[in-house]
Amino acid sequence: MSDWVTDYYADVDGMALEPFVAHHTEDAEVVFGNNSPAKGRQAIGEAIGGFWSMIGAMRHEVHHRWDVDDGATAVLEVTTHYWTRGGAHVPLPCVSILDRAPDGLVASLRIHIDLAPLFAAMEQEAAAVP
Repeated sequence: MSDWVTDYYADVDGMALEPFVAHHTEDAEVVFGNNSPAKGRQAIGEAIGGFWSMIGAMRHEVHHRWDVDDGATAVLEVTTHYWTRGGAHVPLPCVSILDRAPDGLVASLRIHIDLAPLFAAMEQEAAAVP
């Protein structure tokens, strides 16, 4: 059975930018790693779209999920599997917190992850190209 978090991450893992952005309120805020917050749908699309354009693929493996505030907030502990454009697989631990507005759209997403190993793999690939 599908629910809002499953639907949300189906679009994330499919790197489907327009449907992903549409899951958010007009004034939503996304904080990804140590980046500055992206506020509003346009900024979220630019920030996430820019990141997705640098990678080959991704998939979230959920280990734990906690729903609080009558389902308005979800906390996920996952392994985010990234693949570089060159095909290197980089699994990273991550915790994400999603808050929904009363209309069911995501008002806030906070992604706590260290992307340094992914960027290191991307740099290695770039250095290997003649």
